[in-house]
Amino acid sequence: MKKILIGTTALVAVGLVAGQASAAEKIKLGLGGYYQSFFKITDQDEVNGVEYRSDEMVQEGEIHFLGETVLDNGLKVGVQVQLEGYTTGDQIDEHYVYFDGSWGRVLLGAENSAPYLMHYAAPSAIAGHGVSSPNFFNFSTGTNLAGRVGQAPSTLINNTSDANKLTYFTPRMAGFQLGLSYTPSLAGGTGGSSGSYGNLTDNVPGRQEQIVEVGLNYVNKLGPVDLAVSGGYLKGSLEADAVGADDLQVWSLGLNVGFSGFTFGGSYINDNRGLDGNNDIKGWDVGLVYAFGPYKVGAAYANSQREFDGGRGDDELKMYEIGGQYAMGPGISLNAGVQFLDADSDLASGRQDGTSFLIGTALSF
Repeated sequence: MKKILIGTTALVAVGLVAGQASAAEKIKLGLGGYYQSFFKITDQDEVNGVEYRSDEMVQEGEIHFLGETVLDNGLKVGVQVQLEGYTTGDQIDEHYVYFDGSWGRVLLGAENSAPYLMHYAAPSAIAGHGVSSPNFFNFSTGTNLAGRVGQAPSTLINNTSDANKLTYFTPRMAGFQLGLSYTPSLAGGTGGSSGSYGNLTDNVPGRQEQIVEVGLNYVNKLGPVDLAVSGGYLKGSLEADAVGADDLQVWSLGLNVGFSGFTFGGSYINDNRGLDGNNDIKGWDVGLVYAFGPYKVGAAYANSQREFDGGRGDDELKMYEIGGQYAMGPGISLNAGVQFLDADSDLASGRQDGTSFLIGTALSF
């Protein structure tokens, strides 16, 4: 019963409020989004004899359909649907509706979880290329004999990605805000396929269900200092037992400090990967960015370590980034930089190095 009440209590509260109001006008959709396009030259070691191209054009973009109306009692009701800007496996990305009032915000649909949205990590001076939250991972994701190379470091709790979920955010009080997310099952997928039809399958060995996520952050201005601190936690439950599987548990911490044009930040994550024994992913990052006029420059470092139980050794991935950005106009920037990859492993086939030079544009609209 408690599992059901988690999802229904907030909905009933919203329904009682909405039932007393009539919309001032129907929701009208507008457009927003972003588009990033980069040319890169990459020098990377072969992986298991596979050689990768040195030059490539990469792109990432979305068109957002946005709509919101305000009811007579002040309640905001809105919708967002994100369309990928190119043909891809999840042609429709996040898609959800929300209810926003003085009591907070309730969000229903395919959107990232509360700890994901409330997280702070190492800042980046290159659009789309943060070492801990990249739209682009510039090094090929080839695998070694154990399938263990190619994971981009990240401190974001992204295990449920944009699977269908229910999320509630409290109002921000004295700088603090709390967010709660509940994902019934990953059976509907964690990408564009999360809009499933019909009832979902159940009792699949090793798959996680009834995933509860908590995010908390503190954002405030203390004199000349801008401070942002975040923490997140995720707990899942196995649908059915499987050899080597365990309930999923993840936690993260993040910090950003801004002063006189400088922004310094870093974060940490620990993820048991839903596996029994000593198989955790542990990652951290740190970065410093300086903004002056239309310019921004910075550097960042990320480290991700993966443990493998049963004497299969460990992997360690290090990434370094140096770059800058020039604001050419409102919503238009020119970006350039260099990234370095150092992948180490107890397995010889899991070791590689790489360097990637990149230049491109980032548009927001």
